[in-house]
Amino acid sequence: MFFLLPVALGSFALTTLGLGLKRALEQLSSEPSFPVGSAGWRAWALHQEALLGLRASRQRVRERAWAYSERQGRALQETLVPFRVLLERLERWEHARADEVLTPGGAVALGALPLEPVPHAVRWAWTLLGVGAVAPPPLERVLEWLDKGWLKEGAPPVVVNGVSLYPAVACNPSGTDELEAVRLFESARLELGRAMAFLDAVHVRLEALDAQVATLQGRASAQLEYLDAESFEQGRPEPRERLLRLGTFAGALAEALCVPVLTAEGRLAPLSAPLEP
Repeated sequence: MFFLLPVALGSFALTTLGLGLKRALEQLSSEPSFPVGSAGWRAWALHQEALLGLRASRQRVRERAWAYSERQGRALQETLVPFRVLLERLERWEHARADEVLTPGGAVALGALPLEPVPHAVRWAWTLLGVGAVAPPPLERVLEWLDKGWLKEGAPPVVVNGVSLYPAVACNPSGTDELEAVRLFESARLELGRAMAFLDAVHVRLEALDAQVATLQGRASAQLEYLDAESFEQGRPEPRERLLRLGTFAGALAEALCVPVLTAEGRLAPLSAPLEP
């Protein structure tokens, strides 16, 4: 079953689809000259359906990424910053040391996290590359497209899972060679399918990270709620036991925030361990 777009969409309609072609390409998605129901027309219709699928996949990733960005911000400001303040105070008062409370990996991750709010573009990069990471220029273009949906003729390519998106989106065979048109539409459709499959995998990874960070923050916050520096004045064992549990969860939380979804090359980042809270 085809979900067909109107005839002669042009660049405006593709912009509203979230594919964001900024330059007016009047015939970009116009219905081909082949008869309705012919092989060429069906290939065009399937390509249009793939465009809708790409838009939906990009939008899902964008929405999930921004939800995870909000989660990252809350974990930092509500849990990890107060934990760092507490731990620094305990160290000054010689009630505890960071190397007693945190694993080496947790200590490194916690020390790399920012204390202050950051701009929109930085937060967006952190969502997909891990807190503290900086996107290289080729990946900046991918991140911008994921966020805003813009593709531009003549601009440096936006490459997703090895697919250069502009040629695949803007496929518009000219001439009357129906076999060649079918080949080009089918090739572009398959390229769009590869990009969609990758975006769906990114969405799954973001969901898993979001769930893990939420669980770890909840566990760390539960310990943090009952601790302050004065708790250690009486020398009772309970505060120290709670601090050690807090250190375990806070360190794991800091490490989780640094886990990237994408590599610097734009591929799905490998995981050193399953994403299990």
